[in-house]
Amino acid sequence: MADFDRRSVLGAVSAGSLMLAAGAGARPRQFSVFTHGVASGDPHADSLLLWTRAMGPGGAAVEGRWQVATDRSFRRIVSEGDFATSAERDHVAKIVADGLRPGTEYWYRFRTAHDVSPTGRARTLPTGGTEKLDIALACCAMYMLGEFHAYRAIAERTDLDLVLFVGDYIYEYGANSFPTAPDIRVPVPTHDTVTLADYRARYAAWRADPALQAAHARAPWICMWDDHEIANDDWMGGAQHHDPAKQGPWEDRKTAAVRAYLEWMPIRDPDPAHPYAVQRSFSFGDLATLILPETRLEARDAQLTLPHDLKVRMMDHADPAHPVPVTDPTILATLDPKALPARYRMEPDIAAFRAKLADPARRMVGDEQLDWIRRETEASVAKRQPWLLFGSPTIMGRYVYPDLDALVPAASKARFEALQPGASALYRMTGLGLPLFNLDSWDGYPAERQRVYDIFEKSGANVVVLSGDSHMAWLNELHDGERRVAVEVSTSTLTGPSMGSMLLFDEAAVGQHFVDENRDVAWCDHVAVGFVAVRVTRQGVEAEFVDIPGPRRAAFEARPGKRARAALTERGVGGWTDA
Repeated sequence: MADFDRRSVLGAVSAGSLMLAAGAGARPRQFSVFTHGVASGDPHADSLLLWTRAMGPGGAAVEGRWQVATDRSFRRIVSEGDFATSAERDHVAKIVADGLRPGTEYWYRFRTAHDVSPTGRARTLPTGGTEKLDIALACCAMYMLGEFHAYRAIAERTDLDLVLFVGDYIYEYGANSFPTAPDIRVPVPTHDTVTLADYRARYAAWRADPALQAAHARAPWICMWDDHEIANDDWMGGAQHHDPAKQGPWEDRKTAAVRAYLEWMPIRDPDPAHPYAVQRSFSFGDLATLILPETRLEARDAQLTLPHDLKVRMMDHADPAHPVPVTDPTILATLDPKALPARYRMEPDIAAFRAKLADPARRMVGDEQLDWIRRETEASVAKRQPWLLFGSPTIMGRYVYPDLDALVPAASKARFEALQPGASALYRMTGLGLPLFNLDSWDGYPAERQRVYDIFEKSGANVVVLSGDSHMAWLNELHDGERRVAVEVSTSTLTGPSMGSMLLFDEAAVGQHFVDENRDVAWCDHVAVGFVAVRVTRQGVEAEFVDIPGPRRAAFEARPGKRARAALTERGVGGWTDA
């Protein structure tokens, strides 16, 4: 593995987190086979998935024992067994420890004849009476653009039952891919990830970070991929950031990326006959069910794009109140788009774009998953659980950007144009009232979103959507007509850059404009970096946004941000109020 910046080694993790990562009773040693810590994931009431990576000198295979105990000193071991690693699965070991008790905290580790792994802790899912559930909601970790301070903050929490990671655990981009955000650490490899070796090396670089290792050791993770674990804006048949002429067949890249994900992430493996069917659900006693659909590789059709799908047409403004399209080829042949008479204008055909966007044939999760979502939702309601949690890699609420051209300072526009010539046109396009930057989210598939809303409404479930992806922080109230069908907590990036800093509108006070111009948006922070601590109780859902004010600085800092609560009422889930 190539060298990379280790400014956050030791300093990135507090004494408590380092104690987690060091392992119980571990002796000082020159070499450890456990190079990437431990992790647990996909908890059930009677079992936990346990993960480690163990590689001997020179890439040698490793054999040993795994152990689960009810105490940190491992005097009361309740489950154990053998494990083995090899190059075939990149020296990763994934085992399921079963026969465990519901709602119980356990400690786990891996051992060899001469070595012991770090120690992790995990809690099985509860059954029966459950009063609360504490979740760290996270996404979008760009190792090359920010320190992993948010992971340290997660590891330090004492009120954590699980981490819900809703996508973009890694990014496929090579070095220096963002003109507005120079790299502070060197990605491994330095080029885009395309092959199995590339993706494995990228995960290994991310997971070498001690703060991330501590966060994995702190609590079980429930994970879902979004697009960057494979390639930007991916769908069944390709991706925006995949060029078959240069990067080979899409199927080869997709297969490699998914294989590396399943090796490196603490997730139970899907049926080999259906390798992309990683949708899962989790039941938390009589309190809640979490549904986590797969939204990328199973059923998603290609996204609409502005260059391809937003057509421009000639309009005649002879009657300013009633402009009409020019369709006469004789007239069109006489008009020079660069020197038009005053009555003529080239304008985007917004109506045609909206019609294409609303096409019900365009799918995101597909019929099979919709049936599964319906069954899981109805089962939760039948169990009288007060909450249905819906994990979504992308934001579900409807929103359009405010007119950035009118809001962004001239100096910021000039700087953006200098860094990315022609890019300042993005500011002008925000005035069109279209979902320009979220065509990859549910806004890009409104008919599919409506099908999910129909399930929510028909079931009578009290729904909380937990989402990410947008690099902004949101509290949303999702509407179907006049009816509120759900509330949404959407987390920003763990490391930055925020969307505000990436597009250089961080100095503009646009957060309230998102609220004013979008019915679904209750609150928005366009420069937020961090994660969200979500607490679910029988009375309501609370969200605390944990802000990382200096993600590009080596010095750690985390501070409490926005706090809000949505109460459970006789009429269902209420709107967001300050907590």
